[in-house]
Amino acid sequence: MATINGRAKRYDGLPIDYVLLFQWKTGKCLGKSIPDAAGNWSFDYDTNLIVGITYISDGCEPITHGAYELVLNK
Repeated sequence: MATINGRAKRYDGLPIDYVLLFQWKTGKCLGKSIPDAAGNWSFDYDTNLIVGITYISDGCEPITHGAYELVLNK
């Protein structure tokens, strides 16, 4: 297992609504993560997958996001 962490906010500094994660090769949705008030989110998944990330926010607003961190759970 592995955990991927990130941070995503709207232009006004509020967190986005949620993050969808999907398997890159098939496009199958793996699940979603709801960010905390600071925009931090995390998701646990199988280490054998390459994942894609989609940010969801109500309206057409610019979204900022920082670097991702991948943590292998041993």
